[in-house]
Amino acid sequence: MKKRYLASALIVGILLGGCRSNPQTEPAEDVFSIKQMNQELLTASKTLLRSKSLYFENGLEITGLGVTYDGRPVSFDGCYYFPAIEAMTGAHVAIDWQEDSGYTSAVATTLLESKKNLPDMINPTGFGVMDLADDGLIVPLDDYMDLMPDIVAAVGEERMDAWRATDGHIYTIPSVSTIQGSFSMMVRQDWLKALGMDTPETWEDWLNYWRGVRDHDLNGNGDPTDEIPVAFPQSADGERSLTQLLNAFGIAASNDTQFCLLDDGTYTMVYEHPRYPEFLEAVSGLYAEGILVEGYESFSYASIEQAMGDNTLGSTMTFAASGAKTEALREGGSKDALWLCVKPVAGPHGDRLIQERELISPTWCITAGAGERGKVEDIVRFFNWCFTEEGARLYNYGIEGVSYSLQNGNPVLNRDLVANGFSDYRAVGINYEPFGGYWLQDAYMQCLFAGETKENLTDIQTETYNGLFVTNSDYFYTQPLTMETEDYVKYRTSLITEGVCKLRDQAIRGEISLNEFWSGYKELKENGLDKVISSGNTSYQNMMSGGIGE
Repeated sequence: MKKRYLASALIVGILLGGCRSNPQTEPAEDVFSIKQMNQELLTASKTLLRSKSLYFENGLEITGLGVTYDGRPVSFDGCYYFPAIEAMTGAHVAIDWQEDSGYTSAVATTLLESKKNLPDMINPTGFGVMDLADDGLIVPLDDYMDLMPDIVAAVGEERMDAWRATDGHIYTIPSVSTIQGSFSMMVRQDWLKALGMDTPETWEDWLNYWRGVRDHDLNGNGDPTDEIPVAFPQSADGERSLTQLLNAFGIAASNDTQFCLLDDGTYTMVYEHPRYPEFLEAVSGLYAEGILVEGYESFSYASIEQAMGDNTLGSTMTFAASGAKTEALREGGSKDALWLCVKPVAGPHGDRLIQERELISPTWCITAGAGERGKVEDIVRFFNWCFTEEGARLYNYGIEGVSYSLQNGNPVLNRDLVANGFSDYRAVGINYEPFGGYWLQDAYMQCLFAGETKENLTDIQTETYNGLFVTNSDYFYTQPLTMETEDYVKYRTSLITEGVCKLRDQAIRGEISLNEFWSGYKELKENGLDKVISSGNTSYQNMMSGGIGE
């Protein structure tokens, strides 16, 4: 059976669409040029007026150790953003940018060699906030909240727990996004039509659609065995698995799908949820039926996107902005193809849930070195300025008259700048993600739809819009944190990654019985997993009450 081997064959990297091809000749003067736009922004950045809300008359030098990616410009004057910040606020931000592949080693070297001479800021990636806090290397910011009202407002009261560390304190300057959605359940509209079905609404509807994909040669290639009914992206370590099906059974899981909150507010592992036995029985049944295909646990976003475009996949949970895959299908001969963004899968009890994008990201910690130098207050005030209307506009749109214009008082990005979506927009340093900031939905939408208004979107773009802002809007939930307690760190690899997750997959594949899974899980709890659960709940309750954790 080809289907048996297809999942593993699909695990290959793909190039995402949207990149501008290199012209064979020099562009004419009136052709948009990233290099020219970058230079114009740099020139304009040095002429910006001082901010009326914050300016350091004697200057402010802020040093940092940060992680970069995606080929971002890393020198101070590599793009407009940092010179513009200095012109407007008097703050000179000097970051030692390290590639993500070597960042953990760079941090370790810095901490080992210069604990007494730390930079003012450090990105906690790779080490974790609590490890830095426990070693006294970073400063808690609880006492500085009155200096960052715009950051607090951007985070929002309902997401404060996503900002706090596991001991209840706030240690980070966050990045904040206002784009709640990112993913959507997606289904082939043309395959639904071929099966004579409407968009699935109930669990039985989904089962009928998946069985229809399994049993019919919907891609018309003469092979009824190469269609995949459904695929869900899994994490490389095997922890994050079948998230959307967990959600369909009412289990609002953490990002790694290992933890959840019960109705009474108890923080625990998903395996303790009263619906988990029913979930495990159902998904093992899906595997036995051939709805979850062999290799289901190895699907990556890249392999799913490839399957979406090569006419073999019937449904998936992936990035809502996957319109290029519909285009690939149409170019390949499936003229009526359309990847339809639909509501989350409804489970047997009618539950519909989808994880909200991680809107609060820990980007910078202010170090004890900055504290000794008496710079914490000024650094906090500076970052709060970045979240004001003035600072957020600089971050999201660049400089007026160069990268955007005001129309009816609203910033409108240069159409050429967003013609390729986010690629050129970010190439000139706008939305400088490694540094972080306050990313606004309006700027996101202008990039996503190349400056087009909602009324002028194509059917493909409309599906992306629906998936991000309409279809899933009533079903989002904020993911509970994974509480990285000492017990979690101690036992994670042996009892979670290599323990219960392996048992889970063996049970789904039918290699062990469900009773054997539960016996194995009980043994893991006796060997330390109970400690992970108990300390995690204690830490979570302390965090929510603003107290001090373990």
